[in-house]
Amino acid sequence: MKYPYEFQQQDVPLLEMALAILMLGSFMNDLLLILIYNVQIDLTEKSQMIFSTAFIILFMIKCQKMRLTIYLLIPAYITLIISKYSSHQSYIMVFICLMFQIGYIFLVMVMPQYKYPKPSGKYLIGFKEIKLKNGDMVSIYYPTLQKSKIRSINSCRNRDYIKQVYNDFQHVMHWRPPIMFIYWMLGFLNKVKVEDIEVDSPIIEGKLPTIVFSNGLGGLKDHYSVFYKEWASNGYQVYSIQQEEVTIILNEKEIHQYKTGEATLENQLGQQILNKVKMIRHQQLNDRVIKYQSLLDYVYQQQNVDLNKIIGAGHSFGAATVHRTAQIDKRITAGIILFDPWFLPFSEDTLNIKLSVPLLSVNSETFRLRKENETPQRYSIVFNAQSKKLVIMIKGSQHLCTTDLVYKMPFELKMFTKLNNLNKILQITIAHLRLSQYFIESLSPQKTLTKFEEFSKESFRQPIHEIEYK
Repeated sequence: MKYPYEFQQQDVPLLEMALAILMLGSFMNDLLLILIYNVQIDLTEKSQMIFSTAFIILFMIKCQKMRLTIYLLIPAYITLIISKYSSHQSYIMVFICLMFQIGYIFLVMVMPQYKYPKPSGKYLIGFKEIKLKNGDMVSIYYPTLQKSKIRSINSCRNRDYIKQVYNDFQHVMHWRPPIMFIYWMLGFLNKVKVEDIEVDSPIIEGKLPTIVFSNGLGGLKDHYSVFYKEWASNGYQVYSIQQEEVTIILNEKEIHQYKTGEATLENQLGQQILNKVKMIRHQQLNDRVIKYQSLLDYVYQQQNVDLNKIIGAGHSFGAATVHRTAQIDKRITAGIILFDPWFLPFSEDTLNIKLSVPLLSVNSETFRLRKENETPQRYSIVFNAQSKKLVIMIKGSQHLCTTDLVYKMPFELKMFTKLNNLNKILQITIAHLRLSQYFIESLSPQKTLTKFEEFSKESFRQPIHEIEYK
């Protein structure tokens, strides 16, 4: 699999940029008429200008939702109204308004959205969504030869997901804002689209190797479409089940105790809180495994599935779900792929169970060291118990680097993570793609280990990975 090491062209939201420039142009026109040519604008004309500007602003808010640009857009509009009604006589207000508008345009330009990497395989990517008998939604990505009229979907299509986020607020806040505010605040998720797919196109003939994927805690099943499309383009079909649970399980008091240092991993209070977390997450893991097995039931009923080549894959809590399922369910017949697995939900007696299939785990540099989740100790127990494994750490990586969000919200991820180089984030996602595809094509730990050094030299110009267990 060959990918360009550098990332593809940056997308500047041209419509939003055009509207922002239009707003600035209207403002500059006002200044030209009033301050230079002394043309007086009556109240009716002012109102018309303000309403037209408001329409433009609201349209941009609808486009952008709560990305950081909104914090310059709103004050730009407010200062514009004040300045218009004072006929732009206050030079201070004119200056402030101008700075906000120019700042907004600048921020739109420096908050990039990147094009998804193009799949390397020979097939187009088909897509359809189904509902299992238990009501769980499943996305299916598969190889196809036929284009369709619908070629993209929103990755967040279910308001129940946002309702779940809204309900989580009750655990940490005395007061919750109206739910419509939450819909608006999380509206950026609707900007994250699954692109270049052929909705409901027919699947190619024959029995196909199959990957069954589980999303992470608080995630969405279609937020890993870069991987799904890569795998499908190379002849695999991918089933991804939506798995949801309460994400915030500590109450406001417990969170405060951790923040102030009253509760630590070294004292009894901290251990009590940690044990509570373990108990709840363990039950959630069991529920996830049951749902994942119901998807396996469906997969095994399909005529186009090669039952000898079923691979489990997942991210974070989803990776833990896949690993735990592989311990007890032999229907995962080929191997498992774990992206930053989270083993805290495992009970102590299940950590060192040896798997019967090969394992690839690609870990981020920071998540694997989180002591509050007992991650270093649990990694050691789980991976040392496996004989067929390849465990790799990607230098400089963060927990969300495997999701589509790094392409559509890289600026926000840069602000809230330790990465200072946006291009580095995107290189990391390509590294995950290459490693997973290499493992899938190998389907044998011996072949993987003997050929890995040769593969890594061909794939990475710089060593951005380390082998932790083999």
